[in-house]
Amino acid sequence: MTLTKLTSAEFKLPLSLFLSVAALLTFLMIATRGNHFATFNDLPSASTAVFFIAGMYLRKVKDFWFFYLLSIVLDLSSSYARGQLGDCLTASYPLLAFSYGAMFAAGYYVRSNWDQQSVASNIVKISVALLVASSIAFFISNGSYYVLSGKFADLSWAEYASRVDKYFFKSISRPVFYVSSAIAIDLAISYFYKVKHAKRLAQ
Repeated sequence: MTLTKLTSAEFKLPLSLFLSVAALLTFLMIATRGNHFATFNDLPSASTAVFFIAGMYLRKVKDFWFFYLLSIVLDLSSSYARGQLGDCLTASYPLLAFSYGAMFAAGYYVRSNWDQQSVASNIVKISVALLVASSIAFFISNGSYYVLSGKFADLSWAEYASRVDKYFFKSISRPVFYVSSAIAIDLAISYFYKVKHAKRLAQ
């Protein structure tokens, strides 16, 4: 019985488990987004991974909007506290919705199903989707900032392209850590429910 399986009509995700997942993702975004909290400065940003994981497990459009609004609140409050509100509010900022939307949609459509597919098949499926979605998210957010922010007027496309590899792989690698952790937790929960179900059948 997988965590995702429990969200189906037959196995509804218990409210306590749903709230635990939502709370953990909320904590990750608050703790790691833009290094707003010095205690967590060494942690990679979990923002894009949060949307992917939310798509896999929470699976409601309203959950996407919750985390999107949370990201805006965090950005604005942090920028205001630093006296740099203008740095955050550029013409490219609204396009982050599409960047995060790509992550959420990818997570939604490649939700794991450990009962019907092998672990290897699920991991390959999720890995490919994560790579593609993270790439799309990067080029939407990074590319739009370059084009629309007005801060790179003197930077040519060739110069921009030469800088992409400096940030691209770092951006792609960040969600891998968090999504891998989510998969490990999902597998552990799957194993727990299988053992619990087997014990019930044995009684």
